Formats: sequence, C-alpha cells, structure tokens
Amino acid sequence: MFPHPEIDRGIITMNLAPSAHGTGAAVHFCLLEPSRTAIGGYKIVYEYANALVKLGVPVSVWHSGAFASQSSRGLRRLRRRVGAIVGWWLLGGRRRWRRDQVPWFEVSPQVATHASPLLPAMRVRPGDAVIATAVETTPFVARYAEDRKAKSLALIQHFETWAATEEFIFSAWRSVDERIVIAPWLEEKCRMAGVSSHLLPNALDPTAFPPGPPLKDRRHLVLSLLSPHDYKRPDVVVAALEALAQLRPGTEVVAFGQATESPVASDVVRYVPDPSPSELRSLYQTAQVYLCGSDAEGWHLPPAEATLSGAAVVSTDIGGVRASMADDALYAPPGDVDGLAHQVLRVMSDLDAAQRRVDRARDRLLSVTVENNARALLNVAGLRPTDLPTES
Repeated sequence: MFPHPEIDRGIITMNLAPSAHGTGAAVHFCLLEPSRTAIGGYKIVYEYANALVKLGVPVSVWHSGAFASQSSRGLRRLRRRVGAIVGWWLLGGRRRWRRDQVPWFEVSPQVATHASPLLPAMRVRPGDAVIATAVETTPFVARYAEDRKAKSLALIQHFETWAATEEFIFSAWRSVDERIVIAPWLEEKCRMAGVSSHLLPNALDPTAFPPGPPLKDRRHLVLSLLSPHDYKRPDVVVAALEALAQLRPGTEVVAFGQATESPVASDVVRYVPDPSPSELRSLYQTAQVYLCGSDAEGWHLPPAEATLSGAAVVSTDIGGVRASMADDALYAPPGDVDGLAHQVLRVMSDLDAAQRRVDRARDRLLSVTVENNARALLNVAGLRPTDLPTES
C-alpha cells in the first residue's frame, strides 16, 4: 500500500504545476532515468512538454530507472531494478534530482516533473494521453493507459536495437493505440511491424541556433560529435578528421562530446568536453563543415542544429540525417572514411554551392515549429482540452 505515492515510493516532484486535471485532459510522458548531460531524445520531450503547457494543456513528465528493466527477463531484469534503486538511494541520484533536476535544459515550471527508482504511480484519468518514449517504457504505458481508459502513444525516435530485440520492439509498438515517428525511415519500420504511424519531424528552436557568418567568411574548420556509442562510429569520425588534416594542411578539426575525455585518442583532433549551450552555439557558428559519421540515427539533431547555425553538412548516407537534410548535405556510404573526407573537400572547393544548400535546408527546418507539432500530437491523441486556444 502506498497511500502517498510521491513520498512512499521515493518519487520526487520538482515543478508543481497546476492540477493535472483542472481543465480538460492531461498528457503524461514516460522517460528513462534522469540525465545530468544533454540527451537529444529527452530534449525533444521537454520541448513538447513546454509547448503543450503554453497551449493550456496540463503536462507531467515521469522519469524512472526501473523502465530499463522492462525489456529484460529473469535475473537480468532483477539486476536492473536493483541497480535503479541503488543508483537513486545510495549513489546520489535522489540528491542530484532534488538539487537541480535537469541542469542542461529549462523545463517550464508549469510542467510537473517527477523522478523515482520505481515504476511510476501516475494520476491518470480516462481520456488522458500517456506517451512512451524509449522502447522500454512502451509496454508499461500500454498497460497503464488501458487499465485507466486513457490513450496510449509511443513517440518513436529510433529503432532501439541496443536496448531490446527487434521482436520486443515490434511487439511494444503494436501494444499502444497510436505511434508518432520523427523520420520517414521509422515510418517504414512501423509498416514492417504491421502498424500505422504519424510522421512529425523534429522542430528546432531558431533562437537557440542563430546563423553565424556565411561560409566564405569562416575558417576551414570541420566539427563533429564524438560519442562512445558504437553506432555513432567515433572511429570513423576521428579517422575522417585526421585524413582531412593530412589532405588539406591548415584545416582545423574539432570534436565535442559529453565525456570529459575523447572516446578515441588523437593527436590531431581538438576535443571540447561537454560544451555549454553557448559554447556549442559558438562551435556551430564557427565551423565551415559539420561532419556526421554515424551508422544509424533517429532524426539526428546536430546536423540540423549546425545547419541553422550556418554550417554545411557532410554525412554518412543514413535515414536519420536524410530526414532533416534531404538532398542539402553531401553524403558518403556508412564507414567510408575516405569518402567523407573527400566530400568535405568538395564543400570547401565550392562554397557558393554549399551556401545554397545551407540556405535551402535552413528554410525547410524553420518551417517546422514545436507549437504546430504539439497541436498535431494532440490531434493524434484525440485530445480536446477545454482551454486549448484556437490556431489563428
């Protein structure tokens, strides 16, 4: 028995929004454990939450480390559940959350944010929308919403084979009422699973990434993200940057990432650890080219952020970059170090053509707004809050 869930289950609520059921239906997002550093998928959820409360919709966001156990069975599931509890109570998770919950993003005080090492006890009413994010959250959301006569949705941002099997992923997607995908290649994955989906490409805040100088006024600087995740291919990124420095002497090659040290050692690549938003903005506005070497991405934020900041993009030819850049980037096959390096040189040899690509991509990216996406999400959920403003 947990008569006071937010106390007895270890849940901490940081922002106390107006009643989640004051006027009309509410939206509840489920996320994995809180993160001290920026995560693109979390950022998208927080942006949706902020936009929805601006529209007058009550929103809660529920973080739980226990979700990570949902794609496992037996002893492995038990270990993950115990690990979530230990991390929360003994390794400082609770203390850090109480201190500054999301230090890298400004979540609106109108959004009720919660964190717990246990599966959340959400106050969900009939007609509310409960939204899964990571695939591990999806079966829980489906059951929880069904038991309370609410609508279940999955916000699908990747095909998360590092977290679960393909069979588990497809089964999870089938379990919810509706699915929102952020890229066309994920639409195709839903079709493979035998389910429908709604395409809502990510929106970016233009004020967060204002354009820097035109390409012709920038130094020959190539920027990239270095992540320890294998599918992001830090080995390919470093090899391509080192090749560029050799092929075109004087080219600056810079990488950034969340880790305090570069995931791949290099005497050539300058590494910027965990840049602040203003530092990242400056890097984007300084770079002539942003390079992506990943084997897979959902809807990759950095190339789009770099484009808004005025940099040209070179990438491996993957759906998660095509989703935002279309034909306005130069591509090489995944794993092709030489191909990536030569596409960067191609950008530098024709900056006028590269500038036209940047300008087209920027205009296209700015045509998608968080507010319109929030309204579309409400339509998918079938919600009509009584105080939802009409679109002018």
